[in-house]
Formats: sequence, structure tokens, C-alpha cells
Amino acid sequence: MLRTLRLRQRDKTKDFGEATPSAKTEPGPRLKVAKIGIVSRDYRHEYENGFRDFSEAFPDILKRLDEEGCDTVLFSLYSIVPRKEFDPFRSMRLLRNIKAVLYEEFKDGKKRKIKGSVVLYRGGHNKWHQYRLPGGGFASLKGPPKGRVEWFVQHVIPRRILGNCCAILCGESNGVRWSQERRRVEDVFGLRRSLPKEVTVVLNPGHDRMIPYQMKCKRRFLSQNDRWVISVWNRGKRDSSHRRRDGTKPPWTVFHNGKKREIVVEPMPNQMGVEIGILKIGGAQRSDPTT
Repeated sequence: MLRTLRLRQRDKTKDFGEATPSAKTEPGPRLKVAKIGIVSRDYRHEYENGFRDFSEAFPDILKRLDEEGCDTVLFSLYSIVPRKEFDPFRSMRLLRNIKAVLYEEFKDGKKRKIKGSVVLYRGGHNKWHQYRLPGGGFASLKGPPKGRVEWFVQHVIPRRILGNCCAILCGESNGVRWSQERRRVEDVFGLRRSLPKEVTVVLNPGHDRMIPYQMKCKRRFLSQNDRWVISVWNRGKRDSSHRRRDGTKPPWTVFHNGKKREIVVEPMPNQMGVEIGILKIGGAQRSDPTT
């Protein structure tokens, strides 16, 4: 039975996480994303530890990506069910190259409930820390008043900027709007303008595959000005006829500098029950001629 997303409703929008920004919120870590591991799974699959999350494979995923020289790891959302017996920091002790890991905590059940997104990052003296991303986002522009989107851009985005990257979760990429009349994406609320020049990478993890053509246009639009936009989502969602909506391609997209064609990131073979890709920022890339 498909387990659907349950989110708090506010102004008829979806709120990504419980942590809302305030004057007391500490600034995020200063990351430098150069080689990133992208990780997805089928969120309907229950692993041998009895959980439908990344927890069983988490140590092996990080070990593999660390061996590949990745400095950052981005998981698709609905990532980890937090609990006492699972300590993510145990998996960090022997890592040499990874400096940051981004994932979402959630409560599983008949309906999933988002608890918030976190960034685990390596600080001074090789000590690991946790930064909770501020919430207050939205999944679409259907319903939220203009003022709320502008508030998000003004108050949330600055605390989502983490060095040379910025975390824009799931449908928050709808903060740039598709104009049906002009057949183009427009930065009506100033989301793209709010990103400083030093932000060269946009991390855009999601829950499910977003099919509309306009979503790719929005990601491409956000990638203008020599940025990389990296989106990754879970497999497993079904439509109203119970047909899978996964498609045949890997569960991620990468756009760079507003170019029409997507960057190809091939899945890496593994025995962990997940899908993994690696992207080197600024390295030689191959584009997908079918996009």
C-alpha cells in the first residue's frame, strides 16, 4: 500500500520541516562542494533492519563514497527515521574525504511525516557537528500568498546558504515561476537573485519524481550564471492507477549554466539496495542528447 506524504498545512502549502528561522538561528557551515555523491532508493522497500530508510546501508554508502574521494553526500528525502539505536556520527569516524552529509529525518507509517533536514559536517579538529536546516518552505505555488514566498526568500534562503552551495528542498524550486503566457520561467519572487555569486551549487533533494516539463525548465533556469543544480529523488511513487512513476532514467537530474541538455551521471554498481551517482563539479561532463 502506497504510503503518502503527510505535511503540516499552512496557507494551503506544504511546510518542509519543523525548524523555522529566527534571530537565534546560528549560521550554517561554510562548505566547499567539489565532488558529490548522489544517493537514492525505493522508499517502499523495507530493509533487513525493518526500516524503510537509508539507515541499514548508511555506513556502507559513506564508506564507498569516501573511497571514491567525495567531499559531500546528498541523499534523496525521506532519508532517515531518527531513533536512539541509530547514531549517524558512528559512521563518520573513519571518513577521510567526506566533509558534509545532507539528509532528511521523517516519521514512517501509514502516512509519512517530515521532521526536518540536517547537515552533518566536519568542523575544526576533525570534529563532526549537526546543522538543522530552517524550514518554512513550500511544495508548490498553488495557494501561498506572494508575501509568504518573498518571506521565504528573505528569511529562509540566507540560512540555507552553506558556503558555495545552497539547499533548496524538493518543490521549493517552484519559487521561480513558469509563465504559461510567455512560455518561460521568471524570477518573480527574487529566488535566483537572492543567491550570491559564491553559490555555485544548488542542492535540490526531493521526495518523488516530478514529471511536469516545467520542473526541468525551472531547474535549468536556476542553473544559469554558471551554477550547478543537482536534484535527486526516491523511486516508488505510484499514480492514481497504481502504476509506478519512476521512469527509465536514474532518479536524479543535473543542470549546469542554463544549458538545455542535462548532465549525465551514471549509476554506480553496488550491492546495498540503493542507487548512487558521483558528480565532480567543474570536471569533464557528458550531456544527455535526449533532453
